[in-house]
Formats: sequence, C-alpha cells, structure tokens
Amino acid sequence: MNVQLGYDPKSKRLALGPESVQAVPALKLEIDQLNVLTAELIANGADVPPVPTPENFNKDMSKMIRKLYEGGVQAFKQGKYEESAKQFSIGIEMISRRHKFESFQGTLQELSLFLMSRADAYLKTKNYLGAFNDADMLLGMMLCTPENFLRRGVANFFLGNYTDARADYQRGLAFDETNERLIQELEICLDKILEENGDYL
Repeated sequence: MNVQLGYDPKSKRLALGPESVQAVPALKLEIDQLNVLTAELIANGADVPPVPTPENFNKDMSKMIRKLYEGGVQAFKQGKYEESAKQFSIGIEMISRRHKFESFQGTLQELSLFLMSRADAYLKTKNYLGAFNDADMLLGMMLCTPENFLRRGVANFFLGNYTDARADYQRGLAFDETNERLIQELEICLDKILEENGDYL
C-alpha cells in the first residue's frame, strides 16, 4: 500500500494525504505525536534536549498551576464544587501542555494531585462518570492508594455498577484494612447487592 506523506519546510511538519488517513488512521496519530515532539525540540533551541531534572522544570508554569490548585481547593471548601472542578480541569490542561522533555516525575505529581481533587469535586457535583474516569486514571498511576479505590468505588456505586464498586472497596481494604470510610461504603454496597438480588428485606 502506498502512503502519501508530505513535508512542509516552513512549519517543519509532516502531513498525511486524505486517502492515507482513511486507510491507516493509527498512522495519523503517530504523525501528530511526531510533529508535537519535533516542534518542542525545535523550540528548545538545542540539538539534544537537556536531561530532565527538577532544576530545569518550568517554574513559572509551576506557579500558575499551583495557583489554580489553591483556587480550586478554596472553591471546594466554600462548597462551590462546579467552580472547583473547573479550576482543576484548567490546571490539568496546563499540565498536559508542559514541554514533553520536562521531568515526568514532576508532571506526574502535579497531575495526580489535580486528578484526585477533581474526582472529589465531580463526586460532589454528581458527575459520576467524570469521577470514575479520573479515579481510574489515578489507579493506573498510583495503584497502592486506598483513597483512589474509594473514589472509583463510590463512582461505580452511583453508576449502578455495584459488583465493581464492591471489588474496588475490597481492593482498597487490601492496602488499608482499617480505613473506616472503605469499610462503611463496602457495607452499604453489600446491602445494595443483597437488595438487588432480592435477598434483603
């Protein structure tokens, strides 16, 4: 199969022809990712990007991200949960725009903090699918955190996925057997499962 691939020397971007995009859609994603990395490498101004360290982490962007986080936490404390979720979403968007060659460890810490907070705000606004997605991503990043199993379990419960919620609570308790909130939520979930099965009066 012939793939039509073009190069624009002015923008320094690769482009696929329309027929190639339809024939091999996965290739378009790879070309787009390559274009992003190339643009960031050119903007870096060096042949090879510097080794990512905490010292060359973009401090100005870190300050803006921290302010968004503090604003989101403040809104959450005041009961403005939708505003809080919005602040956290903007922060996550800013984090995703960091240079791809920056320290991933710092980016991961920022992202996990924002995802935890936004999941909590989503739970308060009853956006259970959004909370589930954030908690699920958190568990992909930080598997050993019982609170993330709690977040996903609560989201699953309110989405009507009671057996999945039970599994989340039980997995969370495997990491912290004495977590009172997980124990309470598991009992509520087990009662609901019995009720759904017609075994509970």
